[in-house]
Amino acid sequence: MSDTLGVLMNQVVSGPEEARTLGDEYITAVSKIVNSHVRNEAAGAAIFDEPSIALAPTPREKWLACRMAMEEYGHHLKFNKLAAELGLEDPHARSPLSVFEYEVGSWTEYVMTKAIVDLAEVVLMEDLSHCSYLPLRKLCRSLMPEERFHVGFGTTTARQLVADPAKRDDVRRAAHELITMTLPFFGRSDSRNNEVFRRWGIKRMTNDECRTEFVRRTRALLEDELGLDHPEVDARWHGTSS
Repeated sequence: MSDTLGVLMNQVVSGPEEARTLGDEYITAVSKIVNSHVRNEAAGAAIFDEPSIALAPTPREKWLACRMAMEEYGHHLKFNKLAAELGLEDPHARSPLSVFEYEVGSWTEYVMTKAIVDLAEVVLMEDLSHCSYLPLRKLCRSLMPEERFHVGFGTTTARQLVADPAKRDDVRRAAHELITMTLPFFGRSDSRNNEVFRRWGIKRMTNDECRTEFVRRTRALLEDELGLDHPEVDARWHGTSS
């Protein structure tokens, strides 16, 4: 690595104009992160939050589901604004992450998406809160209270659900399935993209480090807070054979 690039890794990039002076690799790297959030914030709102309003058992819980759907759509719009400022092509040209193939069929399952999938988003946003691209850093920091609220809602409600013996198995089943489905959320262990992100100071952690932190937190949730077992998982993920 050249001394010049070493300096660039540690600088704060104030906005799109300064980002362009660093060249195509930096712009492309930031674009991949921003576009991914544009797609996945919209997917989470549309696939998990919005349909779950009808599954909520009480008016208060319907209100909470409405609030979280509104906030997730708001996150989508804010990331979309960053994409527009960078002049990015259609962020929806690629599909959302595979975790959004999970079909929420009950209030319990929705609660666990908040406790687990939104926890994965918190892990990612914590890393991006130190991003060299200042607009992305500021946005992630500003959204963190809402993301943590979503996780807190999921965790608190999950504790209430496991207190009911009739719902305990449903919580466990949903948690195990969602943890397994969320592992690819962080990307491949041997990701070339992640190497570029870290070289430019866009991210600090490897994908496996993020995945390890996610597993540590889900293990604490299941074992320490909910009194459930945690699925056997690997912090490494090399993708599908295709």
